[in-house]
Amino acid sequence: MILDREETVSALFRETDRAQRMKMPLALIKVGITAWQGGRTEPGDPAFDAAIQGIVKRITPLLRCYDAVGQMADREFLLVLPGCSISNARTLAERLRDEVFISPAPSCANLMQFRACFGIASSGGRTPFVVLREVDSALLSARSDGAGSIQCIVAKEDTDSAAFFLPVLQDEALHW
Repeated sequence: MILDREETVSALFRETDRAQRMKMPLALIKVGITAWQGGRTEPGDPAFDAAIQGIVKRITPLLRCYDAVGQMADREFLLVLPGCSISNARTLAERLRDEVFISPAPSCANLMQFRACFGIASSGGRTPFVVLREVDSALLSARSDGAGSIQCIVAKEDTDSAAFFLPVLQDEALHW
C-alpha cells in the first residue's frame, strides 16, 4: 500500500524514534521519476497515473512487510527502511533500477517506459528533518548525473562500522 505524504512523514518520525531508541540503522531511498516515454500522457492524466501505480506495484514486492513507501511529491516516492544499512539500501536501489524500471509499465492506452534516479540517506540517529534534507540533496545530485543514477549521503556513524568496536578493541589490547 502506498502512503500519502502525511502518512509517510508520520512513519518516518515513528521509525526514526525507534531507530534512535534501539540504536539500529534506518535508511531512506527517495525515488524520483525523471523521464518517461510511450504514450502522449503527462502527469495528472489517468493513463499516466495508472502507469505510476503499476510501477509502485512492482516496487512493493521487493520491500519487507515493515518497510513503508509513500508518495512525497509528483513523481517522487520515499521508501522508509528500518533496520537497513546504507549498503543494503544501495543494493535495493540498484535492484529497483535494474528490475522495476527496466521494462515498460502498462497504462490505459499503451506501455510507458519510466526512468528514475535514486537518493539514499541514513538516519545515523539524527532527526527526521535532517535525514529528509539529506535524501532530497542526494536525489538532486542523482538527477544532475542523469537517469538511473544512485547517490548516497552517508552519516558519519555509518562510514565505518568498525568504529563502534574500536574502543573495545583498544581496551582489550591494553589488557593483553
